Amino acid sequence: MPVIELDMLVAYVNSSDRLHGAAVRVFERVIKGELEGVAVPTSAYLEYGLVLRSRGYSEKDVLEDIEGFRELRNLGELPLTSKVLVRAARLRVDYGLTFFDSLHAASALLYDGTIISVDKAYRKVQGLRVLDPRYV
Repeated sequence: MPVIELDMLVAYVNSSDRLHGAAVRVFERVIKGELEGVAVPTSAYLEYGLVLRSRGYSEKDVLEDIEGFRELRNLGELPLTSKVLVRAARLRVDYGLTFFDSLHAASALLYDGTIISVDKAYRKVQGLRVLDPRYV
């Protein structure tokens, strides 16, 4: 029941991304029900929108992508709650995570303790299991 964060969202829609193949395989396994309980934190959708808008994509492009993710079968969503915000702040203090990495990690820790990502920053967070999408 892992959490998927920004790197997998971007890689899934961008065929030139170095992780595109891995992201496609992960999402295909989710859609088929082979990976159960996979969810995207709302914070990842927020970061996705900010990143795309900063790269010149239109609001319509961002909307279509996020709606597309939300329509994927068997892919859940984790809400951004005050509990996540507090846990994320502690992670920033304790581990020096970036703002969004701390939100994604907090969501994962509060969900089931597992995140799918290649971001090495997550490996230092005690209690967080990191799955490399290239081997999932």
